[in-house]
Amino acid sequence: MEATLAERGQVVIPKAIRDQLGLSAGTLLTFTVEGGKLIIRKKVDDAFSRARGLLKLEPGETVESIMRDLRGRAPNDPIEPWEELRDDIELPAAVREDHARRRAAWLAAQAVAPSAGAPAPAITSRKRQPKAARGGTRA
Repeated sequence: MEATLAERGQVVIPKAIRDQLGLSAGTLLTFTVEGGKLIIRKKVDDAFSRARGLLKLEPGETVESIMRDLRGRAPNDPIEPWEELRDDIELPAAVREDHARRRAAWLAAQAVAPSAGAPAPAITSRKRQPKAARGGTRA
């Protein structure tokens, strides 16, 4: 396919190529010269690229804890001793008994040494706040 360079340096990209590459009005293109050839590339700018690095984790926070807050507990997630079991969730009796035993041991350990580095009770529901609301600064 051929195109003619206009007086103002403009070129019309043939429709077949625009369709093949998904080019539409407003699409950003990058121009480079490699080995004497003009290379035109579609600039990829997707939502993931724009969002990368936008959210920062608080100290001690993990991606898994955020996902659990947003999605809820997965069927095979471990139940930590400091978590309270909800009555509306169906669990086998053996799981409930094991949790009760581990929770009692954990609570006893907390009573003996409350500042022994045990994790704080899990937050059961929380909405993510914008970084500015959490006191973070943007560099």
